[in-house]
Amino acid sequence: MTTILPSVETVVVISAFALIYMLVLLRKTLQGKFDLYDFLLLSTVAILPAGFALFPRLAYLISHLTGVVFPFVVMFGVLFVVVFAFMHNMTARLHRLERQNCALIQEQSLLALELQAKERSSRSVG
Repeated sequence: MTTILPSVETVVVISAFALIYMLVLLRKTLQGKFDLYDFLLLSTVAILPAGFALFPRLAYLISHLTGVVFPFVVMFGVLFVVVFAFMHNMTARLHRLERQNCALIQEQSLLALELQAKERSSRSVG
C-alpha cells in the first residue's frame, strides 16, 4: 500500500476552500435559503476532499479496502454519488412544485368561473 502524503500547500488550499465554503453554506442555511438536508449534502463537497487531504492514511486504507489504487478515485466516486443524490432531491422538489402549481392554477380557474357565475346571477336578479 502506497503512502504518499499530500504537500502542505495542498492541505492548506483544500482546508481554506472547505472552511470558506462551509461558512458560506452555513450563512445561507441560517438565512433560510437552504434547509438542513441541503446543507448536509452540499457540505460533503467540502468535507470529503478535506478529509482525504487531512487524513491521507485513512484515505489510502479506504482505497485499499475498496480495491482502488488511487484514493482520489474513491473520493470522486463518492462525490458523484453526493451530486446525483442532490440532483435527485432537486428533481423531486421540482416535480412536486410543478404539480402544486398546476393544482393552484386549476383552483384559481374554478374560483374565477364561480365568481363569474355569481356575477351573472346577481345581474339577472337585480
